Amino acid sequence: MADDHAMVREGMAEMLSLNEDIEVVGQAGDGREAVELAKEARPDVVILDVEMPVMGAQAALKRVLELSPPPKVVIVTVFANQCLVRELLGLGASAFLTKNASSQDLAATVRSVAHVSPGDPDNVTVTMPREDFDAEELVESSLSGRELQILRLAARGMGNKEVANTLHLSETTVKRNLSNVYGKLEVNSRGEAVSKAISEGWVSSWDIAKDE
Repeated sequence: MADDHAMVREGMAEMLSLNEDIEVVGQAGDGREAVELAKEARPDVVILDVEMPVMGAQAALKRVLELSPPPKVVIVTVFANQCLVRELLGLGASAFLTKNASSQDLAATVRSVAHVSPGDPDNVTVTMPREDFDAEELVESSLSGRELQILRLAARGMGNKEVANTLHLSETTVKRNLSNVYGKLEVNSRGEAVSKAISEGWVSSWDIAKDE
């Protein structure tokens, strides 16, 4: 569990520890420490705050998911907006909760994501205030996890063959997914798709940045 506010972090850890089937194996005050703890403890689930010193949730999430096998990642934050949800779920988070969610919500989410594949777009949990988030809108009009992956790589300038090799897919699958993206974004080309995705918050500057 990683959060730079000790009182919040310790409070969530204590609440989770009251559940007999959940064990908190480590706490971190920043993203880099969270990555190191995940490497050592190999937890089933990692809980990350968004804004942390040294390394934020986006960078920490990416590095945690590079572990083998990767843990599931739950984002818990006070920042509630649809662009942030799309970005973090697109990067592979399994769930997103705001800090006004109940302890029961947190425990239930940890249990739920522990039994699904990391980054599976069909098994994500989002708990946010209704006025800040329309769950039906995300389900109906958002890109799938696979489509987001392909669009991010396309935004980095990769051709279909390179995208296919990176994701271990056939070029036909890549082309089919890009066609779906064009339809959902109501565009006719890769360039238009990338431009609109950025303006609408589907793809962030983080997505476009080259891997280190």
